[in-house]
Amino acid sequence: MTPHRSDESPRDGTVEAFAAQVAHDFNNLLTGVLGNLELLRLRAVRSGAVGLDCYVEGANAAAQRLVAFAHRLSLFSGRTAHAPQPVALQPLLRELVTLSQGRNVALDLPEEAPVVLADAAGLRQALLELLQNAWDADAEVTLRAIALEDGAVIVVRDNGPGMAPEILAQARGLFFTTRANGAGRGLGLPIVVSLATRAGGRLELDSAPGEGCEVRLYLPLA
Repeated sequence: MTPHRSDESPRDGTVEAFAAQVAHDFNNLLTGVLGNLELLRLRAVRSGAVGLDCYVEGANAAAQRLVAFAHRLSLFSGRTAHAPQPVALQPLLRELVTLSQGRNVALDLPEEAPVVLADAAGLRQALLELLQNAWDADAEVTLRAIALEDGAVIVVRDNGPGMAPEILAQARGLFFTTRANGAGRGLGLPIVVSLATRAGGRLELDSAPGEGCEVRLYLPLA
């Protein structure tokens, strides 16, 4: 079966600006929430109050998840982006495989992996998002780098269940997710598309039911 392909990268500056403002407001509000939770914890310790720890810890854990969500919104919006710079793929991809200990990730690199032009921190996060998507599919993953005449492509391939055409068509949508509990999800691919677009590259997806998924991130050479 020939996998279905999606390589459109729709962009809307208004959406990014809105995401940046929401992330900014979230961070401001969460600073107050986390500060007051710490004061509550200290007051409970001083007063000898018992039975509050679990509630404070639960609220703090939820607030920390919101902090992570706000950070990912900022990544999508480009608000925290840095100017593109040369990024050597060899050490970056080896680092990601090292971080993937306990996961089934195979690395396929040419003898001299290319050096691309991208936001270094943004590229690292984008690849982590792609790897996380593959791990969510409970799949074996292959991570590759290929040099092209006018650029390079980073390929993340998994042997998971794949996506039906109607799911693939929506996969890039902001906050789109097939997970039952979608809170905070649906930002992975938009973050990667945002990074690729700012670097002058693009993202392509190939997938079909039972055929796994292949994501190709094209970037210019430095």
